[in-house]
Parts: sequence; C-alpha cells; structure tokens
Amino acid sequence: MRKLFILLFIFTLFNFSVYAQLKKFTVEIPVPPKYEIPDSIQSLTIMNRAITSEFKDYDEKDLQLDFYKKNFEINALLLDSTAADTTIKVLGELLFDSQRFDVVIPVDRNIYRLLPYNEKPKPLNWEYVKGICETYNTDALVVLEDFAIRTVTGYDTGTEYDGFQAYKYHYASMDFYSMAHWRIYEPSSETVLVDVLMNQDTIFWDNYDYDLVELFKALPTVKEATIQTGVKIALDFSDIIAPRWKSDTRYYYIVKRKKVDESVQLAAEGNWDEALDNWLEHAEDGSRSTQSKIMLNIALGYEMTGDIEMAIEWAKKSQSKYYREVNNHYLKELLKRQALLNN
Repeated sequence: MRKLFILLFIFTLFNFSVYAQLKKFTVEIPVPPKYEIPDSIQSLTIMNRAITSEFKDYDEKDLQLDFYKKNFEINALLLDSTAADTTIKVLGELLFDSQRFDVVIPVDRNIYRLLPYNEKPKPLNWEYVKGICETYNTDALVVLEDFAIRTVTGYDTGTEYDGFQAYKYHYASMDFYSMAHWRIYEPSSETVLVDVLMNQDTIFWDNYDYDLVELFKALPTVKEATIQTGVKIALDFSDIIAPRWKSDTRYYYIVKRKKVDESVQLAAEGNWDEALDNWLEHAEDGSRSTQSKIMLNIALGYEMTGDIEMAIEWAKKSQSKYYREVNNHYLKELLKRQALLNN
C-alpha cells in the first residue's frame, strides 16, 4: 500500500542556541476525496466507453473556419474524440501523481459501443471486467461511460466614442458545457464502487478588442477549448476519487540533548519511524517542560507515520504536562484532520 502522507518536508537549519528551540517546516497533507476508494485497490486500468459513431476528430482549422462562416454565433454539440481521449490520458496522470494509485491506460482503450451518446449504458459484464483487470494486473477498472460537450459562442460589434472620434469594437465569447458519466468496477467483489454523472460548470472565455484579428488571437480555438474542457472533466473526477494535497506548517522542538535530538536528523532524512522510536525512548527524560517538548515531537512523529489517533493522544499528553500555545494550536489541527477523515 502506498503511504498517503507527506510528500514534502523542508526542515529549517538549526543550531543549539538557547534562542532557537522551536522550529517549523512545511508539509503536504492529504485532503480525503468525496468517494474514498478502499485501500485494497492500489492499481487502476482506465478505459473509454463513451466513443460512439457520432464522434469525430475535428480538424482544428476546418472547425474554426466553420464557426467564422456562421459569424461565430453557434450553439453546437461537439462530440470530439480527441477531447474524450485527452480526458482519459489526463485522468491517468492526475491519479498517478496523487501518490494513491498505480495506473494503466491500454493502447486499445476504447470499449466498443453501439448505443448513441445520449443513452446511458448498463454496467459492463463482470467477466469482461475481470478479464481486463487480469490482463493489465490491476485491482479495478475505471470507465468513462458517457461524454459530451456543448458550446455556445457569440460575437458582437459596436461603436465607442472618444470625444468626436468613433471607434469600432469587437466582442466574442465562448461557453463550453460538458457531461461525463464515470464508473469504477471492482472485480473481486463484483461491485460498482463509483457511479457518478457529472454535469460540469461552464468553462468560459471572452475577449474585447478594436482589432478583429487580435480579438481571436487572444482566445483559444474551438478545438483547443474543447480539449481544455476534457482536461477540466478529468480534473474534477480526480478530485472526488483521489486525495488532494494542501501545504501546512508543523513545528518541532530541539531540546539540546544529543541523544534526543538525533531524531531531528533522522526525520530530516525521511526516517520518521526511527525518529519516533528514538523520541519515545526519551519521553520521560528531563523536566516537565522538556518532557512536554519531546511529547509534542512524538505527536508529530505519529502524524507523519499516519497514526492520527496516537498523534492526538500524545499532543494531549504534551499539553497536560506543560501548557504552551503551540501545543494547543497543533492539537486543534489534529482534531480537524481527524474529523475530516471520519467524515
């Protein structure tokens, strides 16, 4: 199982002066997704079932010219195969980069389909799903079941006056709407873990210029906008099934005891388990104030190794041993994380 914790930690350089005991560093903390996939699923095959006979790979120049010929006033359905395939590729990259999943995108990733784009397909046959997952040695199958993009474009012109001088202006807008239906199949339990229809928020571009050529240079082409809409679909789906990461600040203490502070170097090298074990050995060393500092380090060690419950327990011990505001702040952050994970 991949560890879903810290991607980055940057320790500040320290010395052992009496004025430099409390240190801070930056961490990347996972935010749980809306649909939490079981830990037993570590690898995914991603395929596309949305492509129908209605789809085509629009030529960028021809498509743009067609819109120009209609004065850029169009309300059209764009079933673009490149945009749909881009969605699959980008989703694979996002899920892999989340550090949560290994991903396989087959070369032959389109599942044959006879239904038109606007008819919802029934779930795939489980023998087929099992065969795909066995072929690519993955735990589950992610399928883009349906996909469609609609654009509404507009163009307007008018006149502005600066004193007695008249200037002709041009204005163009592009609204892109999309629909995507996703399923995640787990073959071992024959369960559809996720079945979600996503109607995306509008992606919008517009521009205003006195020069018609410059106006459209600043806008994406219709083809480019279609592909960017596919990217947005992948981003939105990744956000609800894979953890996102947010930067946060954490603190630790240097207690100026050689054996105890060996943990700081171990943690800086990424050896959090060893750092934690060493701090635990010295949890009762020194004054109540020193013990409180070591206990806060222990709480940090447990958080970094993925045990929020124990982190909270040791943060409370640190706080009861010797109250400091930094302890109180850290305990509140841990309780927030616990509540988010429980939800």
